[in-house]
Amino acid sequence: LIAVVAIMVLGLKLFRYLQIKPRPRPKCLDDASLGVHKYFKSDGVKLHYVESGDPSKPLVMFVHGFPEFWYSWRHQIKHFNQEYHVVALDMRGYGDSEKPAGVPNYAIGHLVEDLKNLAEHVDKPKFHLVAHDWGGGVAWHFVSKYPEMVKSYTACNIPHVTSLRDQQRGSWEQMLKSWYMLFFQLPVLPEFMMMKQDNQCFYGIAKEAGLHKDEELINVYKFAFPDFTTWNRTINYYRAAVRSTIFKNPKSLPYMKGLKDIKVPCMSIFGTDDKYLSVDSAKGTNKYVKNHRLELVPGVSHWIQQEAPEKVNPLLQDFMENNA
Repeated sequence: LIAVVAIMVLGLKLFRYLQIKPRPRPKCLDDASLGVHKYFKSDGVKLHYVESGDPSKPLVMFVHGFPEFWYSWRHQIKHFNQEYHVVALDMRGYGDSEKPAGVPNYAIGHLVEDLKNLAEHVDKPKFHLVAHDWGGGVAWHFVSKYPEMVKSYTACNIPHVTSLRDQQRGSWEQMLKSWYMLFFQLPVLPEFMMMKQDNQCFYGIAKEAGLHKDEELINVYKFAFPDFTTWNRTINYYRAAVRSTIFKNPKSLPYMKGLKDIKVPCMSIFGTDDKYLSVDSAKGTNKYVKNHRLELVPGVSHWIQQEAPEKVNPLLQDFMENNA
């Protein structure tokens, strides 16, 4: 009997430890200055995006990273929607987009086609692409597969994917920084680690960017990651990437062919205090891109577009104007 009671008590404590509190929808997500919430279908998956600005003007597409969602671009949306047609996507598995089950649904081919399908949905065959972290990894594959669709590409704290692999193989610094990518291959445990103590991880992320005193921001992110399902689907990006590399997924090969010879005008904006990606991996991008501009931002973390919009936005504006 004592053992049964002890197990029940431990089970209750574990449940509370992993429980994410339900939250009402934060009002800031429906701020009219950020745009209108819309949806489209991409290969049968219903995806959410936020649209603002004049549809007759050039398109800028913003693609977020992990663990984020469209709202990570709030500072850029407000800055650019006066002069551009702006869309900010919730990638599959994130935010208000559908969350199909299974690792194969997060293979690179699906993710690249989601960007293409969004551009076609808003009837913009050529556009400026801006992406961060995982969204940037997808975007590197997009510009290699569909260069004719891209006026310019800006990668925010995400090196060219081959440069990153070079550093993961040859640099102890990047090997150590990439530890979590291996941890994410485990079942269930990574989800529980991120969920623990009511999504406490978002406080740590905000602290890296000096935004930990912004309780509204932390609450917004906790709202956007409300359950095990969301964490599972977003971590599946890492699982799909590793499995594709190990098992040489033939469906992914067409999205790899042009990676080492990118001709689209590209700019890398890279905060040098990134805990997850090395400065050398950003510098190595130049090896694989014909027309590459590197802007190092000293003292800024991985979460650059949220931490330092006053530095990111002018760089973006100058680069897009020069590649109109």
